[in-house]
Amino acid sequence: MWKQVDWLLLAIMVLLQTIGLLALASATYSSGLSKVMRQAIWMLIGWIAFSVALRSDHQIWMRWSSWIYWLNLALLVIVLAWGHEQYGAQRWLRIGSVTIQPSEFTKAAIIITLATFVSENRDRLLKDFRFFVRTGLHVCLPLVLVFLQPDLGTSLVLLAIWLGMMFFAGVPIRWLVATVLAGLTLFAVGWHKGVIKDYQKQRLIAFIDPYTRANKEGYHIIQSQLAIGSGGLTGKGLFRGRMGKLGFVPAQHTDFVFTVVGEEGGFVVACTVIVLFAALLWRLLSIVLETENQFGALILVGTFCFFATHIFVNIGMTLRLMPITGLPLPFFSAGGSNLLVCYLLLGISQSVAARRKRLVFG
Repeated sequence: MWKQVDWLLLAIMVLLQTIGLLALASATYSSGLSKVMRQAIWMLIGWIAFSVALRSDHQIWMRWSSWIYWLNLALLVIVLAWGHEQYGAQRWLRIGSVTIQPSEFTKAAIIITLATFVSENRDRLLKDFRFFVRTGLHVCLPLVLVFLQPDLGTSLVLLAIWLGMMFFAGVPIRWLVATVLAGLTLFAVGWHKGVIKDYQKQRLIAFIDPYTRANKEGYHIIQSQLAIGSGGLTGKGLFRGRMGKLGFVPAQHTDFVFTVVGEEGGFVVACTVIVLFAALLWRLLSIVLETENQFGALILVGTFCFFATHIFVNIGMTLRLMPITGLPLPFFSAGGSNLLVCYLLLGISQSVAARRKRLVFG
């Protein structure tokens, strides 16, 4: 399998992981190496998951699809009942000294189970609107459980994955447009009926004009822009950034880790990181075009939507192009659950890539 992997995709992963670990080390420089060592351990576990997924035939995930879906739902229910609360949200399960976030694994579970569901029923999906609604219900149940934690960012990622996979499957555009309009209507109703939390509303308001709430929700956006802008063309140098180390940029090791890249690496390194992420997405789409197996292609599309949403939203919110939603930046933000999901999905994607030639020429 290692002889048939997509080596360009693998090289991009290694480069992003290396730059991400350096950025995290700088963001946590004043607090010691504990967070960096913890992240390095999760990276090692991630590479193990990547290798196992690569060596396994990706078709095996179809056989385990139902178990994956219901186990994921059970974990989400357990989180709501007995989960660990932090930062005003109940999203984590604590097992000894290890904390995991099941909603991160929900993203992988939805990609695998939805790919199975669609590949087994594609003809019905394209002809029957009611079957299209069934795919929505398939995603809706875990999405609601995630939203109740509350975790609006992950809910939006699940929605993006579903719409992206439906578009690739060939669902009529009018169905997708109607779905988006219905979603916007529900969001407007939720806004006025109190379903959307006050702090979530304030984040959206601060995104439009952060200076009206410069001491509260707008503070993150303003300081993030100042940190990235202060890097200039070539940056201040690794470990020489001051905005985060002096406490001006909150959550710099998680949600706002890209400010480290902008401040210390400047425009040059920030653009390099963006180009590497764009190359990652391009390779995923390239493998899709070379894959005849429908289940494998859908896995790749779901993985593309997962990474694209995280990258665009996270970097966008540091540049005030998107509201703050708390989505981590893959390979950069501290946190083991998201990192493990990244490696797992890319391992499955490499498994598809390693077998695409056999499918095409066999």
